[in-house]
Amino acid sequence: MARILYLLRHGQTLFNTRGIVQGWCDSPLTELGRHQAELARDWFEQRQIRFDHVYSSSAERACDTADIVTRGTVHCVRTKGLKEFHYGIIEGNSYQLVLPGTYNPYGDFLVPFGGSSEDEVIARMTETLADIMGRPGHESVLAVSHGACTRAFIASIDATSTLHVPNRVSKNCSVHVIEYEDGRFNLVERFEPEA
Repeated sequence: MARILYLLRHGQTLFNTRGIVQGWCDSPLTELGRHQAELARDWFEQRQIRFDHVYSSSAERACDTADIVTRGTVHCVRTKGLKEFHYGIIEGNSYQLVLPGTYNPYGDFLVPFGGSSEDEVIARMTETLADIMGRPGHESVLAVSHGACTRAFIASIDATSTLHVPNRVSKNCSVHVIEYEDGRFNLVERFEPEA
């Protein structure tokens, strides 16, 4: 029987509202970001979904989102393997100043700036999530991560998944429901809070 992974993007942050590149640096959730996490929590509670285990990126914005979603009732384990892309020297700067117009932060785009490659992030996310989902008693798991690394991971499993998703994880607190069985991930559902 398949185990279920609920991969959730964190709520909106102060840097999100100011158009500042976050990556490995951090900023707090906004009031809207906290509300988005509450909407995700409501979605889980309406479906009577319970989590055996909860993991989050080590970033405060992800940990705080996990605490809101679970009402602090399940211990959240911080895991560096769920961290966002590292944007190198671009981090902490305005998107408009350092990344004008349309850009693709994937592939090797960030490497010249001292950042992560897409292959590196996909390998890290896949290894981390496979390790988590392979542990005993991990039948229903919440993992809170970030937009770009979630998009890269989802794109890497998209060809074999039941559900196709757009090229970008656009909304904060988007939920991706992923089955894990025999070492394989299968995206089966997606929810985006309307906030």
